[in-house]
Amino acid sequence: MSKKDLPPMKFNLGEKVLFTFNGNELVGIVEIADFGGSFEHNYHSYDIFVAEDHCLYKHVPEEACRIACF
Repeated sequence: MSKKDLPPMKFNLGEKVLFTFNGNELVGIVEIADFGGSFEHNYHSYDIFVAEDHCLYKHVPEEACRIACF
């Protein structure tokens, strides 16, 4: 699948999402949305800021994210 064939992105800037990193579930805010991810990948990814860690997690694959409902 080429980048031009990718579906629309599921999450928006500023949206609160839940994702897993190294076996830990984290909640953060989407700061950057990378359509088609990085040069090496053909999937969407996000840079997510987690306030609890005061850390920006980069290139989190869309499939690892879901809406945080709290």
